[in-house]
Amino acid sequence: MIRQVILRRFKRFEEVTFDLPGHVVLAGPNNTGKTTVLQAVAAWSLGLEKWRQLNDWQKHNGVYAKAPMARQAFSAVPLRSFDLLWNERKYKSKEPIEIEIHSVTGWGVTLEFIADSTEQIYVRPARAADRDVLRERKLLEAVYVPPMTGLSTDEPVYQAPKVKQLLGQGKPGDVIRNLLVEAHQLPAAWTALHDSILRLFGYILLPPNSGGADIIAEYQTAPDKPKLDIASAGSGFQQVLMLLTFLHTRPASVLLLDEPDAHLHVILQDAIYGELRSVAGKQNSQLIVATHSEIIIDSVEPRELCILLDQPRQVENEAERRRLSAAMGILQNTDIMLARIADGILYVEGHTDIAILREWSRVLNHPAYNTLTTKLFWKPTVEENRLKGKGIEARNHYEALQLVRDDLPGLIILDGDTRVPATPVTGQGLQRICWQRAEIENYLVHPAALARYVTHQVGEDAAPAHLADLQTFFTDTFPPAALRDPLGDNPFLLTTKARKQILPQAFTAAGIHGIEYTRYHEIAAIMLPEEIHPEVIEKLDAIQGAFGL
Repeated sequence: MIRQVILRRFKRFEEVTFDLPGHVVLAGPNNTGKTTVLQAVAAWSLGLEKWRQLNDWQKHNGVYAKAPMARQAFSAVPLRSFDLLWNERKYKSKEPIEIEIHSVTGWGVTLEFIADSTEQIYVRPARAADRDVLRERKLLEAVYVPPMTGLSTDEPVYQAPKVKQLLGQGKPGDVIRNLLVEAHQLPAAWTALHDSILRLFGYILLPPNSGGADIIAEYQTAPDKPKLDIASAGSGFQQVLMLLTFLHTRPASVLLLDEPDAHLHVILQDAIYGELRSVAGKQNSQLIVATHSEIIIDSVEPRELCILLDQPRQVENEAERRRLSAAMGILQNTDIMLARIADGILYVEGHTDIAILREWSRVLNHPAYNTLTTKLFWKPTVEENRLKGKGIEARNHYEALQLVRDDLPGLIILDGDTRVPATPVTGQGLQRICWQRAEIENYLVHPAALARYVTHQVGEDAAPAHLADLQTFFTDTFPPAALRDPLGDNPFLLTTKARKQILPQAFTAAGIHGIEYTRYHEIAAIMLPEEIHPEVIEKLDAIQGAFGL
């Protein structure tokens, strides 16, 4: 069994170490490297097998001989070109890919994958590899099992290399009948497989017939029911059938299972990992499972969970497991990427708030302009989860992000009508500040600034008539005190929501239409520094302090 995998320059990883405590579940959103780890172990196993066919155990000028590998025979990873195997496609760098594997019994072997062309590479053990270890009859057998694809209508009998090739191309549906033939040739394996399918689905798996041009593989729902081709069964049944067939026919192997939950109902997801783990224990096999299923994550011992969000790490306890399960339904890949490189995350009501803040900071020549433009990423205070159709609160999103970076500072800026207390701005953790006025748009309500904006919209020549109507609106609507001191704390400006109750009416009264709230940052852009409320400066200062800038 494997206890550690180290990858250098392989696909998405420049250098990374995975510690495996036995069976392990690699958990994380899409595109975080789960499948890459499985493919790396499969590539190591395939590369060692190919190199050993040279039957040359001696070093030549201090290094082992190289074995060529053609792209079409590289069944570990489906590739249209070998340069895609290198991190950032740097296969011309002359630095080989290195895949280093250590076992629980103490041996460790590093394989080098050396660039030649886009259609061929070379493989050899690193010079430090022990010759006696390399000559062991069965050092390690790893089997990559991709998610089930649709079954082919007809399936002839294939030789073992063809089966491996089709699996490497991600086509397990093209070989499942061949796998059943293999299982039926092993009486103990067939009996165990038959019993597992009967227990999980209530189906009777019938012996495959490989005597004709194509293999016939069938099942029955009951002894007195018609025989049905496995292609007519549901995709969940086919997925489980494939996984269990691999387990029963590959004893003492490392099974690399890519999304074994694919196509499975949530109830079956809950049962399948336990079934796989039980069979693997009897077969003395190790499971390395890639998934983003919350159901499987919840059913796994915390010590068997490896989080792939930024760098891989083991789950420490039950509480962190719960956080991981929640994070799977919250974080998007862009969140993970940005959390690695940003100075912090800012939560605001929406993208219009960010646009307004940027314009004010630009007008004021405030350092927050650079912060808001290049150093932070932002999210709505309540974000709609596109996958599950429910709102994600800022605090829940932030707690999920802490699995990526536990030192990432966060700041929530809330509207004044939320009645949620502010917290101290410390530069650490999730901090919260609140506007005094009802919402950020209330700070755009300055008669001189709005008159200037109207003039920009209609032009200098037409402006007088429009401005007269705007002034009439101000006189009829605003309390005199609010007109005299638009930067003051008049109750009208504190509590009336400007986005819906002031600004649209003001523009309509001025005879201009089509100014949606998404354009209100244009008002901020033409404001003068003296027209910007002092509280805006306080908030910009707080943004700097919240992120230690």
